[in-house]
Amino acid sequence: MKWMLGVSILAVTMGWAAMATIPVAAVSVDEASLKFLPPETRGIVVVDVAALRNAPLVQDMLKQQVQGPKAWDDSISRTGVDPARDIDRITIAKISAQDGLVIAQGRIDKFKVEQAMKDSGKVMDAYLGQIIYRDGENGVLMLDNAVVLGQFNAVKKAIDQMQLPGAQPLRSDLAAAIQSIEAGNQIWGVGDFSGADLGLIGVRGPAPVIEMLKAIRSGTGQVRVDTGIHARGTATFADAESAKNLSDLVSGALAIAKLQIAKQQPDMLQVLDGVQVTSNGNMLTVRVEESGELLKKLNTTRMRAALRK
Repeated sequence: MKWMLGVSILAVTMGWAAMATIPVAAVSVDEASLKFLPPETRGIVVVDVAALRNAPLVQDMLKQQVQGPKAWDDSISRTGVDPARDIDRITIAKISAQDGLVIAQGRIDKFKVEQAMKDSGKVMDAYLGQIIYRDGENGVLMLDNAVVLGQFNAVKKAIDQMQLPGAQPLRSDLAAAIQSIEAGNQIWGVGDFSGADLGLIGVRGPAPVIEMLKAIRSGTGQVRVDTGIHARGTATFADAESAKNLSDLVSGALAIAKLQIAKQQPDMLQVLDGVQVTSNGNMLTVRVEESGELLKKLNTTRMRAALRK
């Protein structure tokens, strides 16, 4: 199931690359995912993979038929699941500082995936009539057209929630934050996420930046892909100084990058111009507006360079 974890990490990274609050109520957590989430859930990130596949920019990228790594092909062969084709929705939930869940929905052959886990030596534990496939401290629960994975205790909590007659309401502050997300965003996230959470999922970066990110207390984010990429976001820091320091650091890095590539890569300069970072009090705001035509041009250039090597 390494591919599932990889998709989850990508989702979180993309979500936190553009955290935003826009005061238009629209989105909600789907019932299929909500039934797994305990009331104490502290943060949620949703990736509507099916909607992303239908976005014009993504469809154009998929037409280029980039060859995936062999490990990806091996996973598809063993499980029968092609994430680019069969996964429709991914919901990532932060339950506590230590525990989290990933819920993947789509056309998933439960028995074939279970057989693949058995073949790989995963230990089976029974809990409340369900089988959890254990891998060290992590667990995987297979259901019809859905997979729930995370820390073993978090997966058990998800099974506990399944036994209840209806989905339990989320925390009022989390529910209110969800209502601030605008319709049409294929990627969105809200809640008490922090820089420390990036380390837990394997995201690394310069030590000073990671240290600054630890001061984040909460945020919301949304990313919409159509013929281009449009992202908005804010992160609330523990204090105004932390927000300003990170804003200054990122703005300075963008300015230096623009100077370095202004002549050599004018297209990349336009990409950097599409990113704006500002702070106001203890809140940092990120805005991203990127042209799809420009991104496709850069992708084509990158692929041609790779073929020449």
